Amino acid sequence: MKKNYRSAILIIALLLTCSALSFSQGWWYRKTDVNLTARSAAVGFTVGTGGFIGTGFDSADYKRNFGIYNQLTDTWGSAQSVGGSTGAGLSRNAAAAFVIGTKAYICTGQGSNPHLNDLWEYNAGTDTWTQKANFGGTPRRSAVGFSINGKGYVTCGQDISGLKKDLWMYDPSLNSWTAKTSFPGTPRRLPVAFVINNIAYVGTGDDGAFKKDFYKYDGTANSWTAISDFGGTPRYGATAFIISTDGYVGTGYDNTLSNRKDFWKYNSILNTWIAITDFAGSPRSNAVAFAIGSYGYVATGYDSLPRNDLWRYDPVSNGMIELDKLRASVKVYPNPMLDHSTVKFDSESLNAFARISFIIYDINGREMKHITQIENAEFNIDRDQMSAGIYIYKLMADGKTVSAGKIVVQ
Repeated sequence: MKKNYRSAILIIALLLTCSALSFSQGWWYRKTDVNLTARSAAVGFTVGTGGFIGTGFDSADYKRNFGIYNQLTDTWGSAQSVGGSTGAGLSRNAAAAFVIGTKAYICTGQGSNPHLNDLWEYNAGTDTWTQKANFGGTPRRSAVGFSINGKGYVTCGQDISGLKKDLWMYDPSLNSWTAKTSFPGTPRRLPVAFVINNIAYVGTGDDGAFKKDFYKYDGTANSWTAISDFGGTPRYGATAFIISTDGYVGTGYDNTLSNRKDFWKYNSILNTWIAITDFAGSPRSNAVAFAIGSYGYVATGYDSLPRNDLWRYDPVSNGMIELDKLRASVKVYPNPMLDHSTVKFDSESLNAFARISFIIYDINGREMKHITQIENAEFNIDRDQMSAGIYIYKLMADGKTVSAGKIVVQ
């Protein structure tokens, strides 16, 4: 028996030693799911302190409804659908969106018509939509929008004749569109865009091949300049948000023909990209993102099925507090086990880690039980075929061993 105890102690030490923790920048937290059907290729934007998600495709229908997220209460409410009560036929995905002041705009996209050119203005104060002057370029889908200096811009996309790179500016005071200097990269679909200090950044996408080049646009000079290529693999259908003077780009479908979950931060001052903590949800493409204050949010998208989960990114956390809290809260009882034991830990940890799992090994290191995805912070482990003796348990969070110990079966 003493030999078994020594073996158990050695295995526990090895499990904890082999889980040396390395943390990147920032941390992702699971938040309340979007109050809409799961969907991909939706639009997302922020007006004031509200995060909005709407339109998209849910594997059955194009959508026009919208939800609004309250960061303070972690709750979703309903916003008016595009076009309001008279908006039948306005459902779409792959639209472009931008925000000017307290008004949001969506245009172009794909619905019952595969290439749209209508423009709609959303007034968050009155929760109403108003149709505005049609987009100045050809009808298209999979374009990207941004706003700088009180004007809206739309570029790239795909029309009936092929891929595009023209740039159009919308002036809300004149309700009119003006052609501007075209995007300097190749014509493409599904790029991303973000804005820092009234300079727009546009890159990635698909021109028949996956792209990682990036360019910045100065609206005052109406000129483009190449910047450092995106730090990850070439891809399309990525998503982006801004926190302070940094741009964040991640997820998407890349040149390995796989959906991705890596995320990268662009430092606009140094013109450099660095990898941050991977997105904690499943690898996906055509997700949406928005930022509220000092947090970024990523939601929806496609990972073999449409999604409606929401995740918050905190750039100043590294997960250590969350990991320590989870480690300190783990309890396994009764121990020794007769018929079953209960495993319990802090319930908030379910939102701080994408995957928590529990494994039991025998004294020789053979796996006896493995719960790959724990959904509740309190659950039972049945004895089943485990004979009397000493076993080792291990609780893991996102692939890292958080807690390990011995459990005796009588």
